[in-house]
Amino acid sequence: MNKRAQQVIVDPRFAIEARDIADFLCEFGPFNGRYIPRFPNNWVAQCKDHIDYLSLDSLGPVRKQAILERLRRELPLCSVPVGWDYSSDRSWAENISEVIDKISESIVIGDALDPSPFVPWIDAVEQIRQTRQRSWEFNGTVSEYLGACRPLLLNSPAAYLIDCYLDPFSDVAVYLLTSMFAATKGSKCYSLEVITRRSACGGRDRKNHQLFMNNAEIELNLERTYSSIIPKDRAFKLHIVTEGNLGSDILRLHDRFFLTIHGSINFGEGFLVFDQPIPQQNAFIVDKDHHSRLKKTYIDGVARHSEKLPKEPRIAYPRKVVSFRV
Repeated sequence: MNKRAQQVIVDPRFAIEARDIADFLCEFGPFNGRYIPRFPNNWVAQCKDHIDYLSLDSLGPVRKQAILERLRRELPLCSVPVGWDYSSDRSWAENISEVIDKISESIVIGDALDPSPFVPWIDAVEQIRQTRQRSWEFNGTVSEYLGACRPLLLNSPAAYLIDCYLDPFSDVAVYLLTSMFAATKGSKCYSLEVITRRSACGGRDRKNHQLFMNNAEIELNLERTYSSIIPKDRAFKLHIVTEGNLGSDILRLHDRFFLTIHGSINFGEGFLVFDQPIPQQNAFIVDKDHHSRLKKTYIDGVARHSEKLPKEPRIAYPRKVVSFRV
């Protein structure tokens, strides 16, 4: 869960009208960096069932269809799984009361028709907006990165770590990727992919091209480093980008991103930083339009470079990409 902003727990029957649904989708999901716990596990299905009973005909057929389509597309991305016990023999309020110690200082939204002892959505939505936080500072630990990336990681088929200084053979990178593979257990994420420069690999002199690892060395070291730690139903891919010159329209790696098809986070100094007693870095949730450009550049242009997809105008593409898979 996102601990930077106040946590919000929501009964799947929270909505009473179309505006509640629209407000909810505007506050949660990948472009807000805020998620609710999937409690119970079929929270999304229960919420959709409840909305089916709401009277939305007054919206007119076009607006009704638009909000239902948005709901179908966005609602599953607004929540993350949690390991809290849930008994179908008790109400949602009774169940959440059993884990209240796990959600201290949280905003708890009850059933729209009978929210007691919690608050109704209409009374809480303004507080939720006031505690919205799309950027934050952090110390630079692996656990912080994993915590921030976890919702995107678990809701996406593949995740991309974009960092021009990320050495996939360093101890910290191996620990980070091992932790991420462990977090994907039971999720739909089947692949972790690193996008970086050749100069980052192996910790060698980054200015001396003659000392860079060649393809055979990279392939051998990837097998040695990762073959024993990647789950059988998962894959690890490394994409080495050949960049353009300064001032050209060819891609140059700079910003560090955690990217999926559903959303992205911009990490200021990347993944390989030391733990600092005072936070000295910043991270930002990427907005929808920027995310669309990142997908075209890094997923279509880099990760799928060999497929030679059609190029779009005003998108920076790499000069060349060499990809490896373990």
